[in-house]
Amino acid sequence: MSARNDDLRRKIDEAKQRLALPQLLEKLGLSAHAKKRARCPFPGHDDKHPSFSVFRGEDGFWRWSCFAGCGNGDEIMFLITLKGIPMAQAIKLYLDMAGFPSSRPHNSHESPECPQSRECREFPRSHEVPEYPVSPMSNGQGAEKVLKALAARHACTQRNTARKRRWQLLRDLRAVEKRIGRELTTGELMLTFDEWYRLSQPFLDPGKTRDVYLAAFLAELRKVRVPTGEGDTFNKALEAVSNSKFSVSELPVIPGIPNADESWRRITALHRELSRLSGGKTYFLSCRDAAKACPGLNHQQAYNINLALAQLGVIKIVRVGDARPNGKAAEFRYLLPHDESPGDEDDEIPV
Repeated sequence: MSARNDDLRRKIDEAKQRLALPQLLEKLGLSAHAKKRARCPFPGHDDKHPSFSVFRGEDGFWRWSCFAGCGNGDEIMFLITLKGIPMAQAIKLYLDMAGFPSSRPHNSHESPECPQSRECREFPRSHEVPEYPVSPMSNGQGAEKVLKALAARHACTQRNTARKRRWQLLRDLRAVEKRIGRELTTGELMLTFDEWYRLSQPFLDPGKTRDVYLAAFLAELRKVRVPTGEGDTFNKALEAVSNSKFSVSELPVIPGIPNADESWRRITALHRELSRLSGGKTYFLSCRDAAKACPGLNHQQAYNINLALAQLGVIKIVRVGDARPNGKAAEFRYLLPHDESPGDEDDEIPV
């Protein structure tokens, strides 16, 4: 990493100490959203069920997440998503708000001043910017910049990492598709692959051709079941319906079987929470993960309970999954009304 990028990273880390996410929201007039659970503040999201969360990560830095699909990230990603601005502009805005002057390159007599925009001169190119989630495309605008930035983020920087880095890129692409409500075009996919291949080439297997890597890229895209961010949704849902947070009396009642076993009702609660966090849309759940809702369950029992709940009209199986422990997840839709979810909606985070 260049000295210039090291300096930018240091400034951003210091800015996060000066102006953490709760204080940033307050400065933007959005302090009502600085909660563990609140309605999403982003334009275009009519959040009927609170799906926005602000929390401190294990590394001590603050994060936000919209579990209905707007995204997640830090203070800079919040500005990108809120204002629809490029990353470089969001970094500059955040540093200014935190009390830093704009970063400027030193004058050089050896090379002429870049004829491009001031934004280009003041900030590194996309592949030099520290790693942040990339803002989803809006109405097709900024597609090339977003896709190239994703490709740069997941480009190989050492040998024998192509498969892992490519898979991370594909999960991000699936998340973009979910956010914009359509599949990426062939042209958009090729643009992304070409940039990833160009940047990764020094670290790729010289015995494999470009077409070999392209075939793997396109084939593996269809295998992505969980876009970036959706694993966090399951963990959030599981935490919300855990034994310590939800007593048996608070679990949803299954129509026709009011005295159903706790395991049935706890898996129903898990479905309800996943549906809520997905904005009422479909969601994926494997039988192995469903079994985690109640201690002592195994994957086969959870699989059978899901089939029973579908028969009783609690859930709809949109796409069938596997009963195997490591099999593919099924796609579900929750059919019952969303009751008040666990937790206190007004649980404030001090700002």
